[in-house]
Amino acid sequence: MFWAFMAALLAVPVGVFVIRPRLAKLFDKDFQGVKIEAIVGPIITLTVFLAAFVVAQATQTYQRAGQNAIGEANAVSLLSENAGMLPDDRGQALQAASVCYARAVHHLEWPSMESGQSAPAADYWAQSFNDEIPKILDGPGAIVGQVVGLNRTQSEMRQLRLYEASPHLPQTTILLMIVAVILVILLLSSFAIADIRRRVLVPLALALAVLLGGTLYLVEQLEEPFAGIIRVQPSLITKVEVSLEKEFGIRYPDVQLPCGADGTPTA
Repeated sequence: MFWAFMAALLAVPVGVFVIRPRLAKLFDKDFQGVKIEAIVGPIITLTVFLAAFVVAQATQTYQRAGQNAIGEANAVSLLSENAGMLPDDRGQALQAASVCYARAVHHLEWPSMESGQSAPAADYWAQSFNDEIPKILDGPGAIVGQVVGLNRTQSEMRQLRLYEASPHLPQTTILLMIVAVILVILLLSSFAIADIRRRVLVPLALALAVLLGGTLYLVEQLEEPFAGIIRVQPSLITKVEVSLEKEFGIRYPDVQLPCGADGTPTA
């Protein structure tokens, strides 16, 4: 639709220099033409519509990030629980990997997501799930099926969580919104009627600037759900970490976890 954009730009000189002078001859001298609010009004409407659309998209990103984090934490917890049902302590390695994975996600990967990166330690324990599951495939079918399904869910939720850590709104949309906000503020400040005194106009214009500027800031915060002031907290994965540590310590009191307190592999 680039041609439509160029046609819109071309319509300005055609209207001002070609059509407007010829139309002026068809009306009386008292004809005032289109008032300035007829031009400013559509710009304000478009800006508000664009802001609402961008905020809605950014809010969905934030919500999805939180939902994926919750789904991942639940999958890890249930994976460890089902692994504990395997006979002869065959699920010990999976339970240990679950604890270490929860530690790595909480202490290492969550801070890394501020820059849109994953944590190598979390990668290691995620791969450990894939390495250990084939060793229990000859176990009880119902339990093995649950473990395999939960491992798949954990992997999918993690990939989605990492995906949502980076902004996804097109830069062109953000740039267009910034230009529209600045243009609206300039137009309303410049073309306000002369009857409005500056001591009234300045506070009103500043209030509008704060609202529109705050909307832009809100979009930035929501588009990066694991960074900034408004962020998704690792609340559930932290609870899962503490719970799995306690359960593992009770069940295997003489077994040392293969990772440090932050999930870094000790091997």
